[in-house]
Amino acid sequence: MHSFHPAILSIVCLILTLVPAIPLAEDPKKQCRGPFTVPRLDSDELIQVNQDRIASSSFWDTRDDTLDTSIDADSGGTLGYCPNHTTLPENYYPNLIPWAAKNADRLSTLNPDNTGLYYRDQVVSLTTYPWNTIGRVTINRSKNDKGGWCTGSLVGRNLMLTASHCFPWGYGRDRWMRFAPGYGNGSEPYGSSYISQCRGVKNIFNVTGIDYVICHLCEPLGDLTGWMGTKWWRDADNYLSREWRSSGYPTDSFEGGEQMLLSNISLIDVDFHGRLGRELETRLFATPGWSGGPMWEYIDGEPTIVGVCSGGEKDCREETGGCNGVTDSNSYHDVFAAGRLMTYLVAYGMTHWLTRA
Repeated sequence: MHSFHPAILSIVCLILTLVPAIPLAEDPKKQCRGPFTVPRLDSDELIQVNQDRIASSSFWDTRDDTLDTSIDADSGGTLGYCPNHTTLPENYYPNLIPWAAKNADRLSTLNPDNTGLYYRDQVVSLTTYPWNTIGRVTINRSKNDKGGWCTGSLVGRNLMLTASHCFPWGYGRDRWMRFAPGYGNGSEPYGSSYISQCRGVKNIFNVTGIDYVICHLCEPLGDLTGWMGTKWWRDADNYLSREWRSSGYPTDSFEGGEQMLLSNISLIDVDFHGRLGRELETRLFATPGWSGGPMWEYIDGEPTIVGVCSGGEKDCREETGGCNGVTDSNSYHDVFAAGRLMTYLVAYGMTHWLTRA
């Protein structure tokens, strides 16, 4: 249920042809029966999409003329919202407490490229926008499941973005997911909401550039917290030319009980994943529990998500000959799933799943 540990990760190349989603018979809004009732959790799976239809606005049916769905588009995005209409400076940071792993000094000396594994910050001001829009996603796959968690972010008043591999694909009617924004030390300052449905490309164990789902919350928690925008670019330089932040709930920091922040993240590469996805590659820092966590930064003064934590993969996977004969377990990088599909999924959710007060 979490971001994969590099020492045990096995990567399988996913060759995907994208096609229309399988329509569901039931409106996700009608599945919610109140804040204390567990709804049936449905999946709206994008499979076998015909790439000739990607440029069609009717395929996405966003009813938004401002969303450029053409293959030749250079960029796109969705807008965030701050409920108190206070715009914070781009260099603003909330109250933070430095965190260090056990033997951090020795480990960082041995592995200087991946110091983010050993030094991070704990976010204390969990009711400060936009950190309050990031939270913990609790997942239960079956009646006897002990449960697990990932990280998610609000991208609409009742829309949450997380990793596709966090969704309990293939499990039965007893599966459920619940999201608590601003979660910290067992506290849920804005309450929580069950999820009725998620939409995206099915992913169970691969690290990919399209590893994300948009999820419908039964309760419009974004009215209290606000939400972040999303953004994609065709030109990789727009990703590579700036530094980023990422937030998550990793197991190795307070056993996933606190929101952690890593700042000043530089990308080491940006790869295409078909026409719709991108893989944003960084030095290792995301450990189990960080999956689904956003890569974000202030863009034009607004906190904006550009990727979702998918996991770690071996560097040799992208080299000639692959990983045959490679035994160095330290040769890894993290991958954040990004690209236009992420933004299109959010736009779809805003069109079809938003409830009005």
